[in-house]
Amino acid sequence: MHFLNKYTPPAPLAEAAYEAQTPPEAYDLAFCYDLPSEAVLRSEGVRLVPLIPSLHGPRLHKLYNAHPEGFFYLPYGPFPSYPAFLTFLEERRREPGTLLFAVHDLGLDFDDTRAGEEDELREERIAGIVGVLKSTPANRMTEIGHLHIPSPFQRIHVLTHSIALLLRWLLTPPSSAAPSSPPGLGLRRVQWFANALNVPSIRAAERLGFSLEAAHMAWDRVTVPGKEGVALPAFVQGAWRDEEERIGRGRHSAVLAIGWDDWSEKGGRERVDELLEGRPVVRRRAADVPGLLAA
Repeated sequence: MHFLNKYTPPAPLAEAAYEAQTPPEAYDLAFCYDLPSEAVLRSEGVRLVPLIPSLHGPRLHKLYNAHPEGFFYLPYGPFPSYPAFLTFLEERRREPGTLLFAVHDLGLDFDDTRAGEEDELREERIAGIVGVLKSTPANRMTEIGHLHIPSPFQRIHVLTHSIALLLRWLLTPPSSAAPSSPPGLGLRRVQWFANALNVPSIRAAERLGFSLEAAHMAWDRVTVPGKEGVALPAFVQGAWRDEEERIGRGRHSAVLAIGWDDWSEKGGRERVDELLEGRPVVRRRAADVPGLLAA
């Protein structure tokens, strides 16, 4: 019997300077869940803003190029050119389950005197990216990922505050539930995948209330050529091995998650509140921060 299969994989996105000049009001985030309000995305230490290439792209690309070591465990980067970085952002934008945020460090103090939004959103405050991916409205879930905070903003309040804000938005009950201020998405599951060797990422997730579900999810994904990864097994030989080497090595993953019951009934929300209070904002004079790029 003959079976028909006409599937062809989609062509890779051609490298180009996607949305480099698109103003914020015209840039379509194309995300599958409702967007959070600005109030949800701000703490005393950070402010998260949906990533707009024309606003945040140049600074992020320069910041990441200045600190390429941050890509070690990530399945992409460093990016050799600005169009390559914009192409990566466009690929993520075309995934309805992905939404990226530019993180702004509100703990930096500057010598000039700007105020309000002009001060909070100045480009020197941009501290990296956090985001969600694999969002599935039918299953009421998402995954926190694309976390990349370069070294000038590490080991202070930035990552803890950023993830805490995301968790509040994702897991706080929606407006259709009992009143909450402000309402969230009320998702059932938020997960966190990490390279099984990336112990700091696993520990960070556990500190934020995620439970380890699998310490070793074998061969979870391929690492792009040139990246560190798990070597191919010896039984993969000949032309088959050549093809697999071209595709890339592998990665074992750790899987962590927090459910809506963990959040609402088992102290998850209170844990995050305590972390925000217990991780005070580190105030630093911007001119004195090692590795911080000038405007």
